[in-house]
Amino acid sequence: MTALPAVTVKTKVWLEHDGQFVVGDGGLKLLLGILEHGSLLAAARPIGSSYRPAWEYLRRAEAALGMPLTTPRPGKGSSRGSALTEAGRLVIERLAAIRNKIDDAVGPLGPTAADVAARGKRRKSTKRGTAQSDSPRASRYRDGDWRRAR
Repeated sequence: MTALPAVTVKTKVWLEHDGQFVVGDGGLKLLLGILEHGSLLAAARPIGSSYRPAWEYLRRAEAALGMPLTTPRPGKGSSRGSALTEAGRLVIERLAAIRNKIDDAVGPLGPTAADVAARGKRRKSTKRGTAQSDSPRASRYRDGDWRRAR
């Protein structure tokens, strides 16, 4: 009898609008970080992103939804930053509710912060023209949307 080696169930959840990717697990972590820290930069750091890719991710999500998810907080120093709009809070509610149901069914096995950070990163090539990813199954696409061509 053949025994199956220890395996782990992994899930990935995302929201779409009219067939366009809006926000996935990484976006959920980003929006939760903005809610907690009041800053896009402070929200991007724990998931291994810099400001620019995080900003572009949010702009693509807002374009797909047709409404803003964040709003700038004007001011100087620590009073500056970002705040979530009502739409941003609703996206968190919707995606978190779905993520929680899945986690209740199969366990909290969605992507970790390290999994999210590893997506799209590549190691230096070892052979001519080949690159190896940092994780065993890193996404080929920067925003995690597997349907989009490079």
